[in-house]
Amino acid sequence: MQKKIPTIDIKKYGGKQVAVVNGRIVAFGETTKEVLERARKKTVHSQWKEILLITVPRGLTVVYRL
Repeated sequence: MQKKIPTIDIKKYGGKQVAVVNGRIVAFGETTKEVLERARKKTVHSQWKEILLITVPRGLTVVYRL
């Protein structure tokens, strides 16, 4: 099962951790612990495996899918 990843604004989330559930950003912050706690509070009915944690780079990074 491939998870949906939304377009993430580098200006807003650059250098931060972002939690994504069902293709939506549900929480962000400086530390993994902080972000996971916020994500669990906002998505009470989601399981841990449904939360995708992404570290957003500070600058522009190009990712190619082959």
